[in-house]
Amino acid sequence: MQLTYRGPVFPPPTPAGVAPFVTNAGKASIQGAELEVTWAPTAALRADASVGYLDATIDELDDKPLVLHPGLVAGNALPYAPEWQAHVGLAYTAHGGGWAITPRVDASYQSATFFDATNTSEIAQLGGYTVLNAQVVLRKEQGARIGLTVGVNNATDKLYRVAGNSSLTTGSGYAETAYARPRVYFATLNYDF
Repeated sequence: MQLTYRGPVFPPPTPAGVAPFVTNAGKASIQGAELEVTWAPTAALRADASVGYLDATIDELDDKPLVLHPGLVAGNALPYAPEWQAHVGLAYTAHGGGWAITPRVDASYQSATFFDATNTSEIAQLGGYTVLNAQVVLRKEQGARIGLTVGVNNATDKLYRVAGNSSLTTGSGYAETAYARPRVYFATLNYDF
């Protein structure tokens, strides 16, 4: 396992500086399982779902006290590795007048997620969240292959973190996070030739 730590720009590296370094840090394990299901009871109706479980943890650390972050301990979760993820989607296609119209709704869930190996709570997504997306596709089935898609992503305008970085134990002492986009409406027009 390799990790980024912060030390001075000259040897020997210590955790008191601000320059990032990558070092071998120990061992980690990642185990999990995923299940995906698609159900199409008719030619027009389609449902799909998935669920994933992940156990991604630091198993042991190298004996390098000068390069390890305070708070980095065996048993911490690996960054960007949520324990649970799930998705469900439903679509129905209706036909008429040479056109097909397909409304679709998708919901995705992700459990709490850490963005660094020290599991810093100030930059983590500490609670699970669900995001709802919806769209309608209108396409011509014969002749000119024209399609129009309109929809909304993050329909409930959920506020959640997608990344984070911190250096709280150094002289710079900062923490920053990035959030997902708020509710976004979109439309696309395409023509296949």
